[in-house]
Amino acid sequence: MWWIVKVMASGFMVFVTVSGITGVRESQAAEAVSHESGKNGSFRLGAGDVLNVFVWKNKEMSAIVTVRPDGMITYPLVGEIDVNGLTINEVEERLNKQLKRQIQDPQVTVLLQATHSFRVYVLGEVLQPGVFELKGPVTIVQALAMARGLTTFASKSKIFVVPAGKSGPRVPFNYDRYVQGEDVEQNVVLRPGDTVIVP
Repeated sequence: MWWIVKVMASGFMVFVTVSGITGVRESQAAEAVSHESGKNGSFRLGAGDVLNVFVWKNKEMSAIVTVRPDGMITYPLVGEIDVNGLTINEVEERLNKQLKRQIQDPQVTVLLQATHSFRVYVLGEVLQPGVFELKGPVTIVQALAMARGLTTFASKSKIFVVPAGKSGPRVPFNYDRYVQGEDVEQNVVLRPGDTVIVP
């Protein structure tokens, strides 16, 4: 009878551990979405994103524009506008303000037609290193999974993340401890442009 209790207890511990990991992932993902979205809950733009700009009652002013590598777009009557890091609503406000000099009471609608700015990089001892274009936030473990996992030569305890643009210190990640259910909080959510390196 004692072994049944022991198995049940072990099963309970596994359930608690997995649930804890899931909870951490969900909270991190929510935090990342909140950070990237800004105060109005919209995606923040970056190079490669495609915008569909529509001006009500002015079809000739409607256009599809792509955010250039320098974060700028070119729009009729307005010229170049820096939209890097802006939300869709902020782009609408900026275009409205600029077009008021040319058109009476412009009503601009901006739609995100395609996004290509959310990329992360996975390099080193993984089965499929490369650039991964995403639709939303992912954690370190999820990025490693997209790279088809670690090779047999990987230094699992010495993985680290280089923040985009070297905007901060390297973030260490110990895969062995994570798999054992320890230090699960180290499985942080990646930001666009981050690089995961597996020695």
